[in-house]
Amino acid sequence: MIQKITLLIITVFILNSCKRNNDKQFSKDILGEWTYVKTEDLRKPKKDQDYKYPPPPSPFGGHIQGYHFLENNVCENKLGYYKLIEAEQRRNRKIIFLGTKTEYKIENDSLKILDLEAKTWENQKIQSIIGDTLTVKMSDSIFAKYARSKYKIDPNENYDQIIVSSSGCYGSCPIADISIDHNGKILFYGQDYNTQNGIFTSKITKSEFQKIQTNFKKADIKNLQNNYEANWTDDENVTITFIKNKKVVKSINDYGRNSPIPLIWAYMPVRYLYQQIKLVPFKTERPVLSIFGAGFTKGNQICDLSKSESFYLFTEIYKGKETSQEFENKYQIMFWNTDDKKETVNTDGRYFKFKNKTIDIGYNFLIQNNLTEKFRQKIKYDY
Repeated sequence: MIQKITLLIITVFILNSCKRNNDKQFSKDILGEWTYVKTEDLRKPKKDQDYKYPPPPSPFGGHIQGYHFLENNVCENKLGYYKLIEAEQRRNRKIIFLGTKTEYKIENDSLKILDLEAKTWENQKIQSIIGDTLTVKMSDSIFAKYARSKYKIDPNENYDQIIVSSSGCYGSCPIADISIDHNGKILFYGQDYNTQNGIFTSKITKSEFQKIQTNFKKADIKNLQNNYEANWTDDENVTITFIKNKKVVKSINDYGRNSPIPLIWAYMPVRYLYQQIKLVPFKTERPVLSIFGAGFTKGNQICDLSKSESFYLFTEIYKGKETSQEFENKYQIMFWNTDDKKETVNTDGRYFKFKNKTIDIGYNFLIQNNLTEKFRQKIKYDY
């Protein structure tokens, strides 16, 4: 009898030691960035051939997930965590961004990640970490696979300014613009469905800007398409513009979150950055051109700007100097102001006259960005 008890104690000790060793090895092997790849359903089909199993669930919710596991049990959820504030009036509904940084732990071969919104631990059994593949068991015979993320980042690829704009949707999607430059200066314009609406300035550190820029560079900006479009309607359009030496290097339109996942991971936290910094109200008598996106008109022709490009032009006008210089009114920019009234700016590309003030931005915006050849005939939906 004593021998059996001793044997049982030794067995339990060995099993616990093995689990601790597994946890220690998993904790080492899991460090780094991972992207969800697929869910495998290994359930055996029933004899009734007409029976179909429901599709296996995706891990940790319905979105494509990515994680960065760091030392000291810190985990970054690439998509972030969000809380929806409901309200009877649609206009009063808001989205609260809870951040991307959370905690994780590995216990008894299980990966546990703290959900900041539900305040519960998401629990997945680690099946294996072999090379660049992480496999977790979601339920009986259903496994989710993650691949270790690998990025080719050009250290010489740098931008002076990044702008992210969102158009809203048939619902309560935020309508906003945010510009961040390489010095960390921020200009935010919340128009609707934001926790704060209006024009504000703020600042982050240069290193924080570098992290934001690196997240975008992981999406391989240079090789992205200019336009991504989902095959449904009434969704929001997010536009991202990258500036270098006062020139638009790249603008990307993403309708319905149909762009590559690393780009979505990069722009989502930037959209809600305003909630995590101190905002200083900003008053200006200069035109705010980004409500729907501006366009240069010349007679019956128009050159469109995306919403983020329009906001970039506004930041240039905001930084420009007032002047009494006369110029030829070659083009007009018509837009709706913050009071939903139609306004007009006269310009030759360098000088912008709004009401009784003329602003010199120091260069010709149209020529600098190769826009003079992009005019098209107006249609009835244009201004």
